[in-house]
Amino acid sequence: MTGPNIGLVLDPDLGHLLPTAQDLLTYWQANRSVNGLPDRTAFDPISLRRYLGNLVIADIERDDHTRVRYRYRLIGTDLAERSGRDATGRYFEDIYDPISLAEMKYCFGWVAEHKRPARVFGTFRHANRAYQGFDGLFLPIATDGGNVVNQVIGYVVPTG
Repeated sequence: MTGPNIGLVLDPDLGHLLPTAQDLLTYWQANRSVNGLPDRTAFDPISLRRYLGNLVIADIERDDHTRVRYRYRLIGTDLAERSGRDATGRYFEDIYDPISLAEMKYCFGWVAEHKRPARVFGTFRHANRAYQGFDGLFLPIATDGGNVVNQVIGYVVPTG
């Protein structure tokens, strides 16, 4: 499935995952609860140590008027260094241009809405730098033990 711009591809069939992404997917699957979603508490920093530099965690905030906002809770150090900025704590609409914002909302939104992992790959822009290639895995997470996706954990590996 192609996103709003040709630079982003979302693969819900999880084809051709990087070996480390496959390992993270296996960990996610092993920690799912009866509702099908793992709780955020299953993803402690020690268990994620090998992924941390390339990890992003985005909170999903919903209001009473069905408005959805995404805010980075964590940007891994390798990703922050590569992009030239650390967007931890910032809302997507405060850091992305309109095209990139649409791509990011599409990616994170699809995973949250379908409550399924997806491979996401292609190119995206960072902090007014040139397009950069990436390959990633995005995983839906519940933070309250329920079945509402409140966070998406992304494992993003630059390829260019």
